[in-house]
Order: sequence, then C-alpha cells, then structure tokens
Amino acid sequence: MSMELMVKAMKTKVGNPLRKLVLLKLADNANDQGECWPSYQYIAEQCEMSRRSVMDHVKKLEAAGLLRREYRKGVKGNSSNVFHLNFDEKSGLGGESAALGSESVALPPSESAALGGESAALPPSESPAPRISHSFEPVNESLKDVVTTSKKSPLDFSKWPDLPSDQVFKDWLSIRKQKKAKLTQTAVNRLAPHLVKAVAAGCSVDDVFALCASRCWIGFEFDWLVNAGLIAKQAIKADWGNSVFDPEDPLI
Repeated sequence: MSMELMVKAMKTKVGNPLRKLVLLKLADNANDQGECWPSYQYIAEQCEMSRRSVMDHVKKLEAAGLLRREYRKGVKGNSSNVFHLNFDEKSGLGGESAALGSESVALPPSESAALGGESAALPPSESPAPRISHSFEPVNESLKDVVTTSKKSPLDFSKWPDLPSDQVFKDWLSIRKQKKAKLTQTAVNRLAPHLVKAVAAGCSVDDVFALCASRCWIGFEFDWLVNAGLIAKQAIKADWGNSVFDPEDPLI
C-alpha cells in the first residue's frame, strides 16, 4: 500500500462515490510506482458491489486518465490486468480528461442500498459514504397493518389456511427486513401452497413461522419443514411426492 497514492486518491474528484471507492481500493493495493493487479472479483468483494459495476467504474476511471490497464498473459495461459494509477494534474474531473463530467449518481437498486437509502443525486462533495446496515431493530408491523383494506397496497392472505400470531409474525418480518426482502403479494401467494401442505400434515401456522424466524428464513418450502423435524415424515401422504409443487421453485 502506498500512503502517498491513497492521499492523492482521496483528494481526486471522480463524480461518483462508488467510483471513488474503487479508486481508493486500487490505490490501497498499489505499490509506490502506482502498479497493482487485483482481480475484478476481489475489488467487487472488498467494495461490496457487483463485478460488472467494478468493470464499468474502472473504464470510467481509465477514460478520465486516472489509470491505465495493461493486459498481461501468464505462463500457464491465464491472464490478468495490471493497473497503472496516474494522479497528475490533468487527471480527474478538474483537468483536460474530464470525460466524466459532473454526472449525477444514479445507481441500480442493488448498489443504491449501500448508500443507506439516501438520495444519490447529491453533488460529489456531499455524497454520503457507502454503508451497509446490519440493524436488528424490531419491526412494529402487525397483521392488522399488513392485512389492510387499503386500495393502494393490500395484501391478500386468503390462500393461507390461517394467520400466525402477531408476535411470531413480527419476528419473521424482522428477518425479512434485515435481509431487505419486503413482503409482497407474490411472496404471500408462493408461500400459500407450502403452508396449506404443512397444516394438512398436522403443523400449525405459528409453528411454521416460528421455525422460519428462529432459522432466519425469509421463506420456506414444505420439504424444509420435514428436514427440520417440524413435521414427522410418516405424516406425509404417499401421493404428495407427485404433487403439483415444483421442487425447483426458487426461494421467495
């Protein structure tokens, strides 16, 4: 790591907070000559963004004259990039290579969440630093709040055999909130057949959602309940193996 390059990277305006983060990570990996060779995947993991986003930000930094990529082929046929950082006076937004302009920060949902939900249209100097929330704060919603008669966003639980108690439901919603999985009508509908099947096997709705909350599941499938020991295998009807439920149905 070169402290001199880290300081220069910190002072450089790039017009985007996530792009600045990528630049700082490259400077963190660089030697005193400004050379480094981290993989795109490594940068993505360290900066908590997608590999594609890292590649896009690197291209923009290269267009601004802040770095140069050198393609290097290894002895065994594998290849890698060597990044050469350049912080001369003509680089960045303040010089002749200001190809980025003063673009607004319009981020996709997967990355805008890293900014804590704050507006991404702020000027670069006022943009909030990326952060990830790991809050375990309780959810104050109850079934009365979710099962609403509002015409704007009602959730219909009529396909469920029963509703869980308020406390169990709040605990489960806390898990979904922590994992940024908002409860939608699609999620409610896709849980319904598995829930009906569980109740038919002698399990209560409260037991199902209590298990989900204790295991940090945002959803479930009937087989999960069996494997977890909530439902005895002998209680499963023989013809359920040929039921209409798709075993490849993705987790909600």
